[in-house]
Amino acid sequence: MLKVLLVDDEAPILNNLNRVLPWEEMGMTVSGMARSGMDALRIAEEEHPDLVLCDIRMPVMDGLTFVGKLRELGNECEVLLLTGYQEFDYAREAIRLGVREYICKPIHYEELGNKVREIGAHIRSRKYKDKLFNSLPLFQEVPDNGSENSKKSSDQLMNMAVQYITEKLSSDIGIEEVAGKLGISSSYFCLLFKNRFSMTFVEYVTQQRVDAAKFMLAHSEKSIAVIGSGVGYQERRYFTKVFQKQTGMSPKEYREAWKRSAE
Repeated sequence: MLKVLLVDDEAPILNNLNRVLPWEEMGMTVSGMARSGMDALRIAEEEHPDLVLCDIRMPVMDGLTFVGKLRELGNECEVLLLTGYQEFDYAREAIRLGVREYICKPIHYEELGNKVREIGAHIRSRKYKDKLFNSLPLFQEVPDNGSENSKKSSDQLMNMAVQYITEKLSSDIGIEEVAGKLGISSSYFCLLFKNRFSMTFVEYVTQQRVDAAKFMLAHSEKSIAVIGSGVGYQERRYFTKVFQKQTGMSPKEYREAWKRSAE
């Protein structure tokens, strides 16, 4: 059973999250509930959850600060944010912290349940692959090329890679650049990356850019060209092509569909 931590300062929402979703049926158990980031951090240190459902807006310590503290402690659990925020800066920070998904309030529990199931499948797949990966002696250590980063674990290297990719999301970025930043070879970087994220570097960068664009389309009135440029696509036509391939609809159609669902 995967462990889940629920975090929201509103007691009715917290209770609904615990009661409405079929946790046991999804192979999960709620190992803790918290109404502030401080309480959530304490529970997370004790329970080591696999998944955290967390509101962004909370007193004392907000959701993003809480997730940042989790990452500082080395906790790489999956995070699904509950948010009403409308600024891309929050989306970009969430991506940097490795937040996988977000749900906009008011919560539609059927949609939330579907996303939780998808994340659960990803967690189980990753755990299985990590077990296989760590059983191979060849992959236990990073090849020593004399750099300080050669002594870091694969998890530390991939966390550094994610942070660097997120910071450079609006610019042209390649494997050689990121591998060079980490001080490892491009081939070894690709191996570590594929094992950690179950996708290639290019697929990951595209996914992060499209996720950021989806957030901006839904929560801002910025033009499609400006949004595309903000996530690394300088030509609107190419941005539209990539976005449509990933989502099955154009940026304009996505924005209109989201507005209809919100209404």
